[in-house]
Amino acid sequence: MQRSQVMALLQRDKVSITFFQETHFKQGKIPKMPLRRFSQWFHCPYSSASRGVSIGIHKRLPFKLSDTSVDPDGRFLFLKGTIADTPVTLANIYAPNQRQVPWLIQTLALLTSFKKGLVLLGGDFNIALEPLLDSSNGKSAVTHTRLRRLRVSLKKL
Repeated sequence: MQRSQVMALLQRDKVSITFFQETHFKQGKIPKMPLRRFSQWFHCPYSSASRGVSIGIHKRLPFKLSDTSVDPDGRFLFLKGTIADTPVTLANIYAPNQRQVPWLIQTLALLTSFKKGLVLLGGDFNIALEPLLDSSNGKSAVTHTRLRRLRVSLKKL
């Protein structure tokens, strides 16, 4: 799907916060986003044209940024701030295709130490958390024990 099509969907569905993964934006070469209704854009680019995550916030949402945490590998972006005086943390994660569980547990630990207030977490974990529901064959290459550990980490967050 092209960027303009995605922006049209965001407008049609009246989205207030959007999380993009695999943006392929290089440092210093981040394009202007074509939808002015999203007045705040935060990016975590990567040194090559791979990975990268972005968070867009609609202009009607009174978000005030107080802190950020950016992954040097372009795989996560955490924003801490307030929405109408309510503390929030926005987190966008793009997990690798291999060894997702240890990477996610480590990243969720970083998020736990960074967060404040309500956590809104989005992204692509590259893993089926509930294989029976989330995969076509109902199976996962990841063991039940590792999936359980990951679900526990998510619930703690």
